[in-house]
Amino acid sequence: MHGLIAYECRRSQLTFLSSISCQEASVPVDFRKINRVREPVSRSKSGVMGKIADVFSGRSRHAESQNELNGFRILLATAHADHWQEQPFRLEYHHCDKKHRYTPDVLVVWGAQREAVEIKDDMQADLPENQERFSLVRELLAEHSYYFRLWRKSEIYAEPRFANVGLLLRYRCVEVSLAEQERIRRVFALIPNLCLRTLSETRGIAIQSVLRMVLDGVLHINWWEAFTLDSKISIDPFGPQVWPVPPAGRSITESCKDSNGPIFI
Repeated sequence: MHGLIAYECRRSQLTFLSSISCQEASVPVDFRKINRVREPVSRSKSGVMGKIADVFSGRSRHAESQNELNGFRILLATAHADHWQEQPFRLEYHHCDKKHRYTPDVLVVWGAQREAVEIKDDMQADLPENQERFSLVRELLAEHSYYFRLWRKSEIYAEPRFANVGLLLRYRCVEVSLAEQERIRRVFALIPNLCLRTLSETRGIAIQSVLRMVLDGVLHINWWEAFTLDSKISIDPFGPQVWPVPPAGRSITESCKDSNGPIFI
């Protein structure tokens, strides 16, 4: 049974669809339990509807366009978020004596940091009417303690990160045994960064296991350099930290700790 949970402020209301049967606005929303507030729809006859397997959360992610699909791939590879949800809530507000509704494409949560994200082609993002609308949405969401982000197509497809994401996501289904995790941990306890070629020549360590641990956020690469056997692998983030990445100072240990308990609004 699904429950609608509404949060009102001076000028607008947020509505979530929760998988728990709770309809009282006074009860906090557990972000792990929210569902899409609507089914994905094609925005035009040429639009793309599709989904991508999110093995980290054990579910499929549904997208309304090719831009969203590829944006979701980048989120899977680099965000290491506590939680993210497509079509996460409905924002209702009045403007110019008319009632309006807005649903962001995705909500990304790192601890207390909550970002509602709109994915747009660059030309659409630059339209004056959209700029005006998003400026108002940003202001209204801030009153609910949410940050609004406009994520452009050019940012999603920026290279070489886009190619690196496609390459590493091939290894997202790899299972790394506890014994191999421990061997990798011991190697990096001695030397904080090594090139992938050196790791591949280390007995008992497989390249695919290293790359899966990069996707888990335990190890790190520079997403903004073409990935090869000579690429550096580190226990600490390095290279340009371009969104979506965990906030500065937030470690994967903290994310894992938070994921064991409810993530509340």
